[in-house]
Amino acid sequence: MKNIGQDLLFISYVLCALVMCTSSCTNAESATETEKQVSANKPLKFSQRKIADDAKHLWAHVPGDVTGDGIADLACIHTNSTGGFLGYYEGRQDSGLWTMHTIAQQPPTGGLFASGDLELGDLDGDKDLDVFAVKHPGEWSDAGATAELFWYENKGGAWQPHQIGSVPDAVKDVSFCDFDQDGKVDISILTFDEHTLSIFKQHAADEWERVQFIQNDVLHEGMATGDVDNDGDPDIVATGMIYLNPGSDISQPWGVENLDQIWNNQEGDWSRNGTKSFMHDLDGDGQVEIFMSHSERAGYPLAYYKRTAEGWKKTVLKDSIAACHTLQAFDFDLDGDIDVLAGINFGRAVSLNKDNFDVSIFVNSGDDQVFKEMVIESDGIYNGQALDYDGDGDMDIFRYPQHEATDFYLMENKVRD
Repeated sequence: MKNIGQDLLFISYVLCALVMCTSSCTNAESATETEKQVSANKPLKFSQRKIADDAKHLWAHVPGDVTGDGIADLACIHTNSTGGFLGYYEGRQDSGLWTMHTIAQQPPTGGLFASGDLELGDLDGDKDLDVFAVKHPGEWSDAGATAELFWYENKGGAWQPHQIGSVPDAVKDVSFCDFDQDGKVDISILTFDEHTLSIFKQHAADEWERVQFIQNDVLHEGMATGDVDNDGDPDIVATGMIYLNPGSDISQPWGVENLDQIWNNQEGDWSRNGTKSFMHDLDGDGQVEIFMSHSERAGYPLAYYKRTAEGWKKTVLKDSIAACHTLQAFDFDLDGDIDVLAGINFGRAVSLNKDNFDVSIFVNSGDDQVFKEMVIESDGIYNGQALDYDGDGDMDIFRYPQHEATDFYLMENKVRD
């Protein structure tokens, strides 16, 4: 798999389980001096093309090189609203739609697949990407139904299912991470109907133990992993609640802090406490910052936080972004500084009576951490994912315009051109 090193370097939450960087599941990439010279004075720009026209409620999707040919594919669950099949679109560099391949029409125990999130990672240590899967009837059919968790072992075109366990209702977020740093990938799962956070420890391919089951009424959507307290092990942010890793024995109680109550003190309908979260080491000190936005409502900021001896330090990048359902942080312009991708879910913004559907990169000016917004698309994005899809050293963007779209796009980074 010739580009596995690049995948590991750039995808903090997709392949964090394969290697540990600053003892967390967030890998901070930085531009080399040559890259800085290449991108100096070159404007950040993207070329967009359609890669699929048959997407249906493709809420759970994640890019990664499933086939091992050096070009990223797009793993997904089709029809997440009411259940569907598990598959992937095979990536290609030339124009044209990507071909869909089916991993499994249904789970080993029957039924359908559905999830609010998806994950890829090398769960068995054989240097290829395996796929996470959830048996569930779908949020629109029965959000409160029990979800069965599986992973599908990549066997070079064939797929072998393995059972992980279950959680009480629809899965909203999933993260792969070696929480106890024993060399095996563990999994954290966030559900919204019963407001739970579960951590499954991997003992072997078919032997998983749920070592944490946390119920908190504020838990809903938005999870990321990284070393927020700089103690050498990865922690979890879930709906603005911080769960601090106890160390090698992750069955012990995790410390709890509230990052900022604005993310989890909401009332009302299903849209309360809907967040997007991302972690990245912004200033290169080995400790990650936490980036936050609201995925469903208006009137909430785009901000990042750093844990200090005096408490959480908050920096606001934009006072308000409605339905900001995409949040990523990488060095998009290759100048050595971390930029922020944030974008509005078109369909949800319309329901909020908004007419702004911008997709923006907040470009980091340098050591002073001043960010300037650059709009790169004006027609929305849902659960956008950044990845160097072709291994040319810059971060591209996978764009699904809204949660009911049928078209899917690749925004190819042209900063080197």
